[in-house]
Amino acid sequence: MVAITEVSRNGHRGRDIHINLLILASRALDQIEEVCATEGITHSHYAALWTLCLAGTSHEGIPVGEIADGLLTRAADVTRLVDRLEQSGLAERVPNPADRRSVLVRVTPRGRKTFERLVPKVQDFHLQQWNFLDDEELCTFDSLLMKAMWRDEHRIDGGQ
Repeated sequence: MVAITEVSRNGHRGRDIHINLLILASRALDQIEEVCATEGITHSHYAALWTLCLAGTSHEGIPVGEIADGLLTRAADVTRLVDRLEQSGLAERVPNPADRRSVLVRVTPRGRKTFERLVPKVQDFHLQQWNFLDDEELCTFDSLLMKAMWRDEHRIDGGQ
């Protein structure tokens, strides 16, 4: 039997970790938004451009659903995100040759140039973001985050 004080202490620790993760994520998102703003786009635009530019068929385009899969946060309406990318001249909709009922989205030359200018800025941001941790600490932190994120997929007890 676990002592109530131990359960309470673990519950508080879990709450503290949860709050700290939320604060860290919020601050990091605010900072990455500032980096993206230097090119006149949002982080969601950057994530969509990342998906569009790195798709194996980037010259042909990809379905809107694949853009949604590439976003780190679930956009409520990917269609509106694509609308904004299209209005900004960063992406365009093209007919899907395999299915006339749907369209594909592909990056425009302007979108690719914006993405290419932004990538080094984002990489610099990430270097600065974690420069206070050494390589071993970064590996441990990443490993612990992965373990926490994917814990349900590695459960042996059948999820009970």
